[in-house]
Parts: sequence; structure tokens; C-alpha cells
Amino acid sequence: MSETTALCFDMYGTLCDTSSVTRRLGEVLDLSGVLTDAVDATWRRKQLQYSYQAAQMDAYEPFWEVTGRALDYALAEYDIDPTPEERERVVEAYDHLSPYPDAAATLEELGDAGYTVTVLSNGNPAMLERLAENAGLTPHLDDIISADEVRTFKPDPAVYENAARRLGEDIGACRLVSANAWDAAGAGNAGMGVAWVNRRRDPPEAIGPVPETVVDSLARLPDALGRA
Repeated sequence: MSETTALCFDMYGTLCDTSSVTRRLGEVLDLSGVLTDAVDATWRRKQLQYSYQAAQMDAYEPFWEVTGRALDYALAEYDIDPTPEERERVVEAYDHLSPYPDAAATLEELGDAGYTVTVLSNGNPAMLERLAENAGLTPHLDDIISADEVRTFKPDPAVYENAARRLGEDIGACRLVSANAWDAAGAGNAGMGVAWVNRRRDPPEAIGPVPETVVDSLARLPDALGRA
């Protein structure tokens, strides 16, 4: 594999914590902590499932819409019936996800070390730009690359291949950084290098290549890559 020159960071679950929506869920819908956690877990699970389904069914729609549909399912599962205004306020939590505490510093350190630092995400461009700005990550990014550009979702190889084209690099010179094991497997299958941020110390996926770099936090990534 070529020497890595470009790092492509997943946004949701890697740079920003998707579970930080629980605060908004609890405040807007007046839910208990246990119920809030349950809705959050279902929301995220269906968000990913619907992205897979949309890709397989050739029924693409922007990730913002997928996220809203997943929320609707989660609310229906727990018999929660918000007003349209309440629903909109909850969906907008995805514009204000909390960055992981080591995210900005890690991006800055890797940029200073000479890497091209980008986001590569299923999110559509507008939602990614809003989140990056709100999370304080924009100053540390060279670019934001969205799966929307090829109208499908990860782990479709087209998403990773498009990122390499956008960056003007061989795919083997690009490395995905993701905390999502399925995403890591997808990038490896497409020929991209992979650094898996395995915060929960999960086993790797049984389908797809095993990531060549594994760390338990973003902060450990610069040392693992060996340039910073």
C-alpha cells in the first residue's frame, strides 16, 4: 500500500458523539433517562439500517432525510407523538453533536504533520458543514467530502473511490479513520487504508479486511501513524 498522504475522518461516531442527542431528546420530549437512551439507540440503529437499505434499493435520499425517517421510526416504536415543531427541534440535534474531547487537537496535530485532513461521511454537505462549524472542527479540516456526491452510502466502494478522486490521490494513499467497524471494513474492501478507532475494544468485523491500524482513541492516532 502507498504511503498515506490523506486522512479521511468519519464524522458520526468518530469525530462527534451521536449519543449526545440524548440531552435534546430529554429536554424537548420530557423523557426519562432510560427512555431517552432507548430512543437514541433505536434512532442510530435505524439511521444506519435505512442508509444500507437506500443504497441497496437504489432509493437514495440525503442523509438528513434518512436521519429524520429513522427518528420517526424510533418515536413510533416507543409511542411518542411529538408536535412537528418538537420533532424538528430533535432532528436539529444532529447539527449540534458534541465533538469527542480529543477530536480538534488530533486533527490539528495531524494537519501540522503534513497530512491532508478531511471528513468523509454519509452526511449530506449542508449538514456536515453545519456540524463541523458548530463543533469547532472547521478550522482543522482541508475539505469535507460527502457520500451525497455519488448518491449512495458507505460502505459502497463508490464512496471511498470518490474521496480518492476528489483528493487527487491513489486510493491506497488515503486512509479512512473511523470508529465504526463496518465503515472500516468497507474502506479496506475498497482498497483504502484504515485506522480503526476502537473505543469499546470490539472485535473486528468478520467480513472485510482487518484494519491495519487500531487505536482506542483519536488522541493515540498521531503516534500510531508515526509521522506526528
